[in-house]
Amino acid sequence: QHYFIQSNLSVMETKVDDACELKHHTGSLLSADADKQTLEDGLKINDSFNNNFIVENSENKNETETSKSIEPQVNNESRDEGKKGILSQEELDAEHKKYEDEFVVYIENYQFPEDISKNGKRKLIKNLRYEFFRPFKRLAHRVRAKRKKAEGEGKSEPSRKRCKTYSLKDSQNKLRIAIDCSYDDLMLDKDITKLSSQVQRCYSINRHKENPLQLHVTQMGGKLLNRMEKHMDGFTNWDIHIKRESLIELFKPEDVVYLCAESENLLTDFDADKVYAIGGFVDHNSHKGLSYQRAVAAGFGHARLPIDSFFYTFYTKSVNCMPRF
Repeated sequence: QHYFIQSNLSVMETKVDDACELKHHTGSLLSADADKQTLEDGLKINDSFNNNFIVENSENKNETETSKSIEPQVNNESRDEGKKGILSQEELDAEHKKYEDEFVVYIENYQFPEDISKNGKRKLIKNLRYEFFRPFKRLAHRVRAKRKKAEGEGKSEPSRKRCKTYSLKDSQNKLRIAIDCSYDDLMLDKDITKLSSQVQRCYSINRHKENPLQLHVTQMGGKLLNRMEKHMDGFTNWDIHIKRESLIELFKPEDVVYLCAESENLLTDFDADKVYAIGGFVDHNSHKGLSYQRAVAAGFGHARLPIDSFFYTFYTKSVNCMPRF
């Protein structure tokens, strides 16, 4: 098609050049017969181009329709429904069930290669499922966005820029939380990296609260300090209490409550006069009970969060830095 278009254009350009050259040498307009002949030639070329283009386009269209017939047929009614209004959860579940049923039928009729392995077939089905359910995922995303927008109407939440103006000294929340970073020598470099990211996240979450709590990071030094100085520019300007001293140097032992999973004391309420310490220790349970042992040796109070009262878990209830429930 590209070659055919270029050829026709070159022929038409030649006709126009000949006409312009004739005008230049004669110094007068072309005769009516010459104009008519040039116009007729141009129309013939145009008709020839259109006929060939229609034939080529119809062949491409047939090929496209043939390829489309092989692809999975997805019901697009859900898209229209998503645009009309907010679907309920029951309607969304029903739509998902419909996609599941259609996908089962599609897989039953799908012709897999004869020499495909069991693992290859499983991967192919996974890819086919991803493509098949793509319209439904877009629908679910639109529904969630509409619900979030509807729920957010009328609420006046402070912007992130405004939240940055809240400082610890002006906060009405005087509850003190301390991250004890005295386990630096017991962690690998990859664990130090994880710990620095968790400390940064703790700061970020607290920083954007209207009344941030008093967050302390104690005994900051060693590999953790080097990591943060190298990869977290400006962390020294954080609105947070970063200290090189240890817990026992900064607070009285009777004022400290160390949060340990091994403690028999269940924490049900917070005391504004206490300092609640969390072990800044990413150890993957290789030093289980170390925080509890250190708390007892230092004379700190200790308690455990009531995690098992609110969450049913199959894994550790460790309360070291940034526990993931």
